[in-house]
Amino acid sequence: MVILLLVASNRGAAVLPDWVMREVRFNSDYVTRPLTEKGLTRRLYAAIRSEDTTRPFVAHLLKLARTVPVKLQRS
Repeated sequence: MVILLLVASNRGAAVLPDWVMREVRFNSDYVTRPLTEKGLTRRLYAAIRSEDTTRPFVAHLLKLARTVPVKLQRS
């Protein structure tokens, strides 16, 4: 949200994922443009302390990180 506020106040530009831009696409404070014709995709990694790998919330976070972006891309 802070990045979008900076852009809206003429203090910068940002490269953001499509799921963020869906929220502001029709807001008159922003002009959105794709970077490439087909878009960009990148692999993301999670950094976890070794002692936290067995904690249930970490497993849940990783599950969400694997599934939610895929669902958002399809919608």
